[in-house]
Amino acid sequence: MWQLLFPGVPGKLSEPPVDYGDLLDGMEAAELMSLMTKVQERLKNLGCGLESLPEPVELFIDKNYSIRMGGPDGPILQLRPLVKTLFILFLRHPEGILLKRRDSFRAELEEIYSTINPNTFKEDVKARVARLVDLEDNSFSEKTSVLNARLEELLPKGIVDDYQIQGRNGCPRKIRLNPLLVHWC
Repeated sequence: MWQLLFPGVPGKLSEPPVDYGDLLDGMEAAELMSLMTKVQERLKNLGCGLESLPEPVELFIDKNYSIRMGGPDGPILQLRPLVKTLFILFLRHPEGILLKRRDSFRAELEEIYSTINPNTFKEDVKARVARLVDLEDNSFSEKTSVLNARLEELLPKGIVDDYQIQGRNGCPRKIRLNPLLVHWC
């Protein structure tokens, strides 16, 4: 009987294999933070040195979308205007964005880009954002790659994943950074 339930484990009762990624995908941010705290405590009790892991850095974003790291007077995160526009959009939407529906964010992208790059003609703003949301154009992927590579240059390896745009095909792309670490000034 046990062999049918747990193949490959002769005479031993064990937990069936679980895909924890699917479990985590269904959890809300508060549940995930609580789980992370419990896991960190458990690992600490087991003698694993988690104290050496870097902590995520807070982002402070002003009305002109200048991004400062670590505090309101911290160093400015330097990004190209369209790359920064994409980063700001994803920080504004911690729930994530389905790539096939990115055109529905066109007006928001135009507003962000116009604020970041105020001397750009309105026609140029519309044209650049149109390329960004066009499903046939590679501009979105290019800007995402540039952003993720730039963040790898600037941030410690242990936390960079929290700031990058990530996601599986068919699922929302998102930045995993805890929204409580993003301050809109």
